Amino acid sequence: MKFYDRQSEVELLKENELQSRESSVFTVLTGRRRVGKTTLITTELKDYDCAYQRYT
Repeated sequence: MKFYDRQSEVELLKENELQSRESSVFTVLTGRRRVGKTTLITTELKDYDCAYQRYT
């Protein structure tokens, strides 16, 4: 999925992930419902072990 006009949010997520390697970082993502918050996190941080994971 391609996200439009989300470059600043993606940069911020990746910057927070880098900071979390040195100290604890807690990121809160808020917004209206059904705008793709969870999809943004899971697709952009899929290679990291820090994002939301669904257990089945």
